[in-house]
Amino acid sequence: MSPSSLFSSACFLTIVTRAVLGTSETFCKRIPGDADWPGLDAWSQLDRQVDGRLIAAFPLAHVCHDPTYSETACTRLQQGWGFPDTMVPQPAEFMATWFQNQSCTPFTPKSTPCNLGNHVSYSVNVSSVQDVAKGLAFAQRHRIRVVIKNSGHDFYGKSTGKGGLGLWVHHLKHKQIIPRYRTSYYQGPAIKIGAGVSGGEASAFASQRGYRIVTGSCPTVKTAGGYSQGGGHSYLTGLYGFGADNVLEWEVVTASGDHVVASPVKNRELYWALSGGGGGSYGVVVSMTARIFPDGQIAIASMSFSATSVGGVDAYWDAVSVFHTQLQPLVDAGMVAQYIVTNDTLSLFGMMAPGFTGDELTTVMQPMMTALSKDGLATDSSAAMNLVVAESNSYYDLYAAKVMPLMAENSIGPVVSGRFVSRENMATNASAVNAALRTTTGNGRFIVAITALNATGPSRIVDPIASNAMQPAFKEAFMSLIIAAPWNSRSDPWAEAAVLQDELHSVIRPVLESATPGTGVYMNEGNWQQPGWQDVFYGSTYERLLQIKKRYDPEGVFYGLTAVGSEAWAQDANGRLCRTDT
Repeated sequence: MSPSSLFSSACFLTIVTRAVLGTSETFCKRIPGDADWPGLDAWSQLDRQVDGRLIAAFPLAHVCHDPTYSETACTRLQQGWGFPDTMVPQPAEFMATWFQNQSCTPFTPKSTPCNLGNHVSYSVNVSSVQDVAKGLAFAQRHRIRVVIKNSGHDFYGKSTGKGGLGLWVHHLKHKQIIPRYRTSYYQGPAIKIGAGVSGGEASAFASQRGYRIVTGSCPTVKTAGGYSQGGGHSYLTGLYGFGADNVLEWEVVTASGDHVVASPVKNRELYWALSGGGGGSYGVVVSMTARIFPDGQIAIASMSFSATSVGGVDAYWDAVSVFHTQLQPLVDAGMVAQYIVTNDTLSLFGMMAPGFTGDELTTVMQPMMTALSKDGLATDSSAAMNLVVAESNSYYDLYAAKVMPLMAENSIGPVVSGRFVSRENMATNASAVNAALRTTTGNGRFIVAITALNATGPSRIVDPIASNAMQPAFKEAFMSLIIAAPWNSRSDPWAEAAVLQDELHSVIRPVLESATPGTGVYMNEGNWQQPGWQDVFYGSTYERLLQIKKRYDPEGVFYGLTAVGSEAWAQDANGRLCRTDT
């Protein structure tokens, strides 16, 4: 980017965001409008240092607002707003609707000012560790908030921040198979991927070479980003564990600008923290090397039933209870199921069964089908529940055909939360768990997306590469719940988001927590206002993680809501990030 184009973009930033805010407090990060906010010369110097890869933020939805309104462009953007294909490839856009806060969306009147709001002010399109180091040095010298933006699949707004300098790692796309990775802690095939490689890309690349890799169900989530750094559950977790369990080494740029490799034998504390201790907290990951596995036979099943098909609402919830009872031995056999429960429908959109043929999967599911049969169903319960089974000799081929199309239009509404249901919860009080699900979805304002798995079951064939910071509660989970309020950005009034957030915390969360004592919430799939998040998201690992954070990032360069050490910061009324522990 030339200085002139940088200035042109900066003009937009100034027009839509600038107010004379005065000098911020001593221990606050700077934002546009502060007296000591860097001038154009400073930004131009950074642009030269990163070889023209500095990008001034320009909200995507500006085409829906004066003075840059375009009806054609706005209509096109409205159709894809919030979807991964729209948001992920943009340097400053992010998917968390709550943190967009209506500052510049395609659905407010065109006369509404388009402000940067919580967007970063600038992004570095990272192509090397040097770009990261230069960006970190600049941000610290000028006391600017640092944001790591990978895909932007984040419930907490960690991928953005007012006045921030974004380190955008989307284009770190290196992929390499290592057929014979040999160390003291692992010998076998591995894959090295850049931080910008998505799960779908990594899976396709591995599959073409006869392997499978542990990635998430959403293909646009970046495997080396918050996914593996936060733990990372997968359709393959029943056999191979979590994403974090399979990491062999991390390539990282620390807050001091040092370029290091962290593994079970080198920078071991950093390896431990990065492997499940939360993304964007300890350094900027630029690549990850992970264990991979030979591909092979696999099958998948989908099915659904509703209050209408089983004969009423009470019968439906009885069927949900039966489903959960019958599901437990299936996940113990290495399967992972993902399904959605509403107030009147259960839709199993994918139960992945590694090592099974289609016929074998149909056979082992027969007890479930039989148990779910009710007087109101047809004699052939499989047909009544729309059971569909498919198979392949390639995990990626099956995943691409049956799962990826369902994820293309996934978005993150403003109100989302989570909860684990442990195997002990189900053994001691399954009725309370199912009653809590019924309460959660009862008025139709919330749905529950569920991943059922057994990460430590008899079908698991490999141990973690080394000790890591995985959430202890996740290891004992039978279900990980995402509680979400369906949201239509075009028609739902923004004031309703706050109403739903209040309902989540005043009504739904207490009911779920009462039914699931002793568990927690998957740190990647919780709510930003979760009380006691240190224990709920991290459990017994938190104190050790905090000490590692202080060692590698003593000044708190890396911040994100609910990230380790974030309690030392808070935003002031103008959006500045300020220290609270000084």
